[in-house]
Amino acid sequence: MAKKARSKNARIRRGAENVIMVCLAAIVVISGWKIYTIMRGYHEGQEVYKKISEQTAAQGFTGDIDWDKLRKINPEVVGWLYYEDTVIDYPVVKGQDNDRYLYTMFDGSVGGFGTLFADAATEAPFRQFNTIVYGHHMRDGSMFAPLKRLKDSSYAGEHPQLELITPEGKFHLLIWAFLNQPADSQIYMTNIHDKEERAAYLELIRDLADYTTDVEVSVEDRLVILSTCAYEYQDARYMVVGKMVPWDGQKINMSYDEPEETDAEADGLENSEDGGSDE
Repeated sequence: MAKKARSKNARIRRGAENVIMVCLAAIVVISGWKIYTIMRGYHEGQEVYKKISEQTAAQGFTGDIDWDKLRKINPEVVGWLYYEDTVIDYPVVKGQDNDRYLYTMFDGSVGGFGTLFADAATEAPFRQFNTIVYGHHMRDGSMFAPLKRLKDSSYAGEHPQLELITPEGKFHLLIWAFLNQPADSQIYMTNIHDKEERAAYLELIRDLADYTTDVEVSVEDRLVILSTCAYEYQDARYMVVGKMVPWDGQKINMSYDEPEETDAEADGLENSEDGGSDE
C-alpha cells in the first residue's frame, strides 16, 4: 500500500510540475508577444515620423518646412518643433479636442505615439500670450520623453533652446522654466488676454517652478508650454516653458490681434478706477 501511495504521489507531483511548466511556457510566450507588439509599435511610429520628416523638411534641420506638403498630409498642422541632440523633430497640430491625437499619428494612422498637439481651446496657436503643447513620454525615449532631461538645470544650460517653426515664421524657444506639476495644475490655462492676468500667470510659474533660467519674460512675450507625463507620482506632468524669439532677432509681428475691450468693459474699467459705480 505504501508503495502504491508513493507512486500516486509521484504521479501527482509530476502532473503538477507539468502544469507549472506549461503555465510558465505560456507566460513566456505571452510576454514575448507583448514585448514584440510594443517594439513593433515603436518601430512603426518612428517610421511614420521619419517618412513625414523626409517628405516635408530639409535633410538635417534647417528650419525649412514645406507647409503645402504638410497640410496635404494633415490640414490641422500648426507648427514644427525641433530640439538639438534629441529625437524631438516633429510636427504639431491643433485638433477639435484634446483626445484625438493621443492615439492618432500625424498621417491619420492609429498608434501609441500620437501627435504633438496644441491645446484645443487655444484661439491662435503660437500667436497669443501662451500656447500649451502636449506630447507623450514614450518608453523608447521618443516624442516628449527628452523633456525629462531638463529636470537637471545644467542640461538646460547646455541646451538652452528649442526651435519652433510655424507658417508665420521661425522662432527660438528660449527655456525659461521647468515644472513638475499634477495634471490639474493651474498652469493649464490659455487665452489669457488681460495684462494683469498675464502678470499673475508669470508669477504663478515662478512660484511653482523647480527652477527658472536667466531668460527675461514679460506680459508682452509669447510663451510655449511643453507638457508630458512624468511618472513620478500619479498624474504627474513635466512642463517646460519657453519664450518665443524670432530667428532674425526682430520683434514678433503676428497676424493675430488680441480681442479688444468692448465699450461696456471699458466703461466698467473707468468706473472701477473712479472708485466703482453708484450702486
